[in-house]
Amino acid sequence: MQVGVTVPNVHETLAQPGTISAIARCAEQRGFASLWTNDHVAIPAAPAGVAGGSTPAYAARYGEQRGQLLYEPLITLAYLAAITERVQLGTSVYLLALRHPVLAAKQVVSLDALSGGRVIFGIGVGWLEAEYAAVGVPWRQRGARTDEALEVLRTLCSNDVAGFEGRHYRFAELEFLPKPAQRTHLPIWIGGRSEAAMRRAARLGDAWHPSHLTCDELRRVVPELHRECERVGRAPQDVTVTSRRRLLRGARAEPSDEGRVLEGTPEEIRAMLAELEDAGVTHLIVEVPGASEAEVLENLDWLGREVLGADA
Repeated sequence: MQVGVTVPNVHETLAQPGTISAIARCAEQRGFASLWTNDHVAIPAAPAGVAGGSTPAYAARYGEQRGQLLYEPLITLAYLAAITERVQLGTSVYLLALRHPVLAAKQVVSLDALSGGRVIFGIGVGWLEAEYAAVGVPWRQRGARTDEALEVLRTLCSNDVAGFEGRHYRFAELEFLPKPAQRTHLPIWIGGRSEAAMRRAARLGDAWHPSHLTCDELRRVVPELHRECERVGRAPQDVTVTSRRRLLRGARAEPSDEGRVLEGTPEEIRAMLAELEDAGVTHLIVEVPGASEAEVLENLDWLGREVLGADA
């Protein structure tokens, strides 16, 4: 199983060029497979535009997002592409329906070509209704627009000249060059824990990317993903399973987070990674904690050396 780490391009204090680049360099030196950015376009000033905002869970989630510096994910990855050589560069996840798919395709394909084929395009639908309102995209169309945008992306990556006629997007034939360095298509991960996200992954993705599921939950849902792949005419092995977890160091998880985070000694964490791999996970993204750049780097170095056994 490959292991990557997030960079704090969305954070109230750590979203600084020097910190982001230091984390990226440390991750590559320690042998991590990939670097990952988060995505928000805009955080509303008040919670009125938060879908489900009347529930405690959504209200808490909204509060956690306030006051954050938001660096655009693909631009951040382009910045990191210039200072790294080996690591893959991914979005976990990019809110595709908030952008016109031709523009999104041009940006992500340019990043892949300029980075030498290192991009993984993780996409999702998001949870902040006000973000959709801010860019004039109807909230209730987010799933359908995401599906159609993925079709646009694949069409443009597969043809030098292509047009498209859909319900939400349409354009006459146009040239689309360059192509991805990975040739006919980029690896596309479909984020989300919902059944709709799982079905979207079976139809349109190269991987399903649910976050913070327990191993027992993964063992229940991975067979469902495989059955859905077969139902739509794809082989189960065509759609891998990836995930994302927070690292806890020096603390124990709250009861609600038990089995959903990486915690304990290096030996215990290695056992968790082995269990995740046994449950079907092929690539894990780790959120490395820290209140300062120095603390994040210390925890990242510890994870690489003590848990994953990096020699550098």
